[in-house]
Amino acid sequence: MAVPKKLIIVFTLIYISVIIYIFLFLFLPGFQNIVISARQNLRVITEGPNYFWALLISLGICFLGSASIGFPIPFPFVLFSLSNSIYLKYYNSGLELIQILQTGPFWLEILGLALIGGLGSALGESTGYLVGFGTKRISDERGSDLLKNVNGFGKLILENQKRTPLYIFLFALTPLPDDILFLPLGMINYPFWKCIIPGWLGKNFTTFFYCCWPIFVEIGFVAQGFQSNDISSIITEALLLIITITVMFFIMAFNWTKYLEKRSKKKVETISG
Repeated sequence: MAVPKKLIIVFTLIYISVIIYIFLFLFLPGFQNIVISARQNLRVITEGPNYFWALLISLGICFLGSASIGFPIPFPFVLFSLSNSIYLKYYNSGLELIQILQTGPFWLEILGLALIGGLGSALGESTGYLVGFGTKRISDERGSDLLKNVNGFGKLILENQKRTPLYIFLFALTPLPDDILFLPLGMINYPFWKCIIPGWLGKNFTTFFYCCWPIFVEIGFVAQGFQSNDISSIITEALLLIITITVMFFIMAFNWTKYLEKRSKKKVETISG
């Protein structure tokens, strides 16, 4: 296992914290009321001139979410709350779900949050690249097993350089932890512009999906004859955080350096044979 024991402990603590959070939210009414109240207070941020502040929040939280090295910041929680605020604004004005979906200004506001969020994520990704660029010397001088393993993952991604932008796009498009990819790309001096452009495109899709999440949830509940509420959305967000952490842990735990050595050896044997 390439991940140090201390890092495993930290991941375990994160899992436990999220589980405790879900438990307290479900079984402690006072705590549940505090969380729901905090979410409701966010709803006014998208009303009128306040929408400008919603854009800044989207930019900032997505930047922090992508700039965090090693651990994801749950920015989908904030994007969900902001876009849900927009949905509730139109819903409280008397429009039904189908009418909201047919309203142009609603989609413009959602798209604005998504594009600004995508920009913040793209800028945040650059920090992972820069840190990787700086840690290249540390890896060479100190022989850190973790840094060497991350470097091995970067070399694996670059085995077919024509596909590397696609890998970057897919990492940005999915909940996969971007810094796991951008760190090694920085360490091997992969051209920065080839990282940021596909990363920005992918993040736009990701942020747009998160911003549309309230609509997806509402459509699902309506189809089943139920009405969504704050409880269901908060639980969904917590589960997404667990999935994100799980994916990141397994990518960091896999011994990419050993895998590369075996793969290279196999290629040599194939060519020799």
